[in-house]
Amino acid sequence: MAGSNLLIHLDTIDQNDLIYAERDMNFAQKVGLCFLLYGDDHSDATYILQKLLVMARSDLSQSDLLIKFAKSRPETWRRHLVEALCIIGARKVLRRLGFCWQELRMHYLPHIAGITLHVHPLLKSLYRMCEELSLAQSGRLFLDVGEKVASQQAGDPLRFYDPAYLEIFLLDWLTKRSIKLGDINAAGSNVDLLVEHLKFNDLHAQAKLITDTIISNAPEPDAAGTAAMAIKQEIESDNQQSKAPAIKRIGALKLTRENAGIALIINQQEFHRNVSKDIKKLLSPDPLHRRDGTDVDKERLIEVFSSMGYNVEAYDNVDHLGIIERIRSACERSLLRDSLVVFILSHGFEEAVYGANSIALKISDIENMLCSYGTLSNKPKLLIIQACQEKPAQKKEQNEPFNLDVTTRSPGQHINMLRAMSTVNGYAALRHTQKGSWFIGSLCDAIDSHSSSEHIADILTIVTNEVSKKRGSNDESMVPNVKSTFRQHVYFPPRQ
Repeated sequence: MAGSNLLIHLDTIDQNDLIYAERDMNFAQKVGLCFLLYGDDHSDATYILQKLLVMARSDLSQSDLLIKFAKSRPETWRRHLVEALCIIGARKVLRRLGFCWQELRMHYLPHIAGITLHVHPLLKSLYRMCEELSLAQSGRLFLDVGEKVASQQAGDPLRFYDPAYLEIFLLDWLTKRSIKLGDINAAGSNVDLLVEHLKFNDLHAQAKLITDTIISNAPEPDAAGTAAMAIKQEIESDNQQSKAPAIKRIGALKLTRENAGIALIINQQEFHRNVSKDIKKLLSPDPLHRRDGTDVDKERLIEVFSSMGYNVEAYDNVDHLGIIERIRSACERSLLRDSLVVFILSHGFEEAVYGANSIALKISDIENMLCSYGTLSNKPKLLIIQACQEKPAQKKEQNEPFNLDVTTRSPGQHINMLRAMSTVNGYAALRHTQKGSWFIGSLCDAIDSHSSSEHIADILTIVTNEVSKKRGSNDESMVPNVKSTFRQHVYFPPRQ
């Protein structure tokens, strides 16, 4: 649905669809969506603010929030609405409207946080700020900034006190013009009250997000851009000494969102045995069954690693030579990137993993291939494999894997290489046909919960602990296997 097809589909959304779309959203999503859609229109924002307050106090589920927006912008409402739904992550609503999330994400959610197509960029950044703050941090912001707004403005107070919905307070301050968005390029914006509070409370990442949005959207240097740049430089100066020594003390390497790297996913669901005669001897002894549930793993990995700034490249049902080709290509394109992560989701046997054509590759050969490239010298290289590692049955010989002629010249090339296997050698890797595999699911959960505080090796220790405690319906169990030559603590990039 990329390109023109996406635009064509946008035009098929009918106003009657909005009634059902709104029913699919909870109150928090409605608050976020109204903030993004109405925040730059003071007259409508005042009305919507009152509607939200009534809904918050009466648990009113039926409303006309989206219908009103569509009628107020008859020419552009579809594009604004779909982008805003993407920003709040309303996937259920977007699916109901017939969209594919991955295509929308690529179109509307660039890695540069402060860039938008239709929604005001500062509204997007302010919404992200609200999502990133804890309840206690939100409470301090609404009390501190709210007190300053009240001292500067006449009129009735908001009389709403739940900091869980911080966007409602921001909408109120926008209608009172205590904070200003400026035009679509953020020229004429005034967010000094917010930035001042964020800096004072050591919320430098959020302050930087707001000032970076102003800078990146300014068509050319102006007063607003100059002021924002000054704030940004001051924030960076304030934190240079506080952050760098902490990282230096533990010898850590912190990957960046801007240059995180490629996350390559080889997702094998279906297998065949149609190969040329000269390699038939390498085929698996028995036909390989379809791997139901692997697409759940793939989609979860795409979501998690995209949120950390990785360029995710996912391929389905790749033969053994295709695996080699795609890994080599990712290695060659990693010169200016911080790391490379390779996932292979497939069948396998001890120390080997299958291509979709039922021909196996040695895992050690894949590891050597990653370590042989100068483009990845001393950079973190992660090889993560979800595949059984059972020994061949005694009555049936397992064919040899394809011989990949790849070597490294010195042990030093293997520095900062991590291999994480779903299971120790000799055992099966367990996978639910609807929920996905135990290992990949636990890995994604651990990154979700701990990537902001734990380094990669410790995250995988958490995964090993969680997976080893699981039990199947017939008391099945599994223990992942992690080997690392990391010489320092390595932290994933901050999540979006």
